[in-house]
Amino acid sequence: MSVQPALRIDEPEEGPGLGRYDLNLLVVLTALLRRRNITHAGRDVRLSQPAASRALTRLRAVYGNDLLVKRDRSFELTGLGQFLLPKLDFTLEGIDRILGPYMPAPERFTVAMPDHQALTLSGHLSRYFREISPSTVFLPLTSLAQSMNHLENGQVDLVLGNAEDAPAGFFRRALPPFAAVGLCRQGHPACRGRFAHGDLGRFLSIRIGSGYQAGFGEVHDGLEALRPRGRETLTVPDIHTAASLLLDTDGVLVLPERTATYLASRYGLATFALRGRKLPEYQIGLLWHERSHRDGIHAGVRSVVASMMLEGCSRPD
Repeated sequence: MSVQPALRIDEPEEGPGLGRYDLNLLVVLTALLRRRNITHAGRDVRLSQPAASRALTRLRAVYGNDLLVKRDRSFELTGLGQFLLPKLDFTLEGIDRILGPYMPAPERFTVAMPDHQALTLSGHLSRYFREISPSTVFLPLTSLAQSMNHLENGQVDLVLGNAEDAPAGFFRRALPPFAAVGLCRQGHPACRGRFAHGDLGRFLSIRIGSGYQAGFGEVHDGLEALRPRGRETLTVPDIHTAASLLLDTDGVLVLPERTATYLASRYGLATFALRGRKLPEYQIGLLWHERSHRDGIHAGVRSVVASMMLEGCSRPD
């Protein structure tokens, strides 16, 4: 006996593809073959017993086979029913993956951010990924150069920085401004609170080079707005070099409070409150591409980064 194509509907025969089949019957057929009971199968797929019975009659006509046969007080699967059940399970699982909310975990998740932010965020983000997506490798990238291009081509998943004019196709979330504090060696004159922010220019001003060129679509850090303007500025490549110089000179560095506190503890430096009429604020935001806007893992990382940065930090008065 030849087997007819599964689940062919009676109405139009013309036209190729899935339109010729009633795919809803796949769900009913799977329930019937699993349960071997019309009433229970109907409950599983939210059909009444008469509706499930009519579906079985229709399926028997499609296949030219009983599929379920009564033996004493229960049903048994025919040979064709036994053949179809594992194939139906596999097919419905595949449809579930295609149409359901499930998204595969990314192989890697790269966040581009200033190195002073990576200092306090990388460990937390690594632990977060181990919990929510152990198969994902977290990669911190401590460079903002070409960040928009990297976002667009998928090399970077999230950027922590500022863009004056982000191109279409990108999302941006500005975080509230953060309080800034000064950082210097122990015993530095600035620790005595005698200098307003505008007077700090008499000391060597440490500047961390961001390596970006201002322009359309470029991303930059918010540190430049904090830097005291004065007679002498020394630009260094990273936050650790800056901390080492502070230990050996009378230089000062103004940072967001969270980073300054961390560096002071790690290197034995001192922090001091800024004084003056108009104090600088540290401003930064999150940038991402529209293709990841609705992805659950991406949205979770954005929320976690924002929460980590906001937790325990003061806001400007």
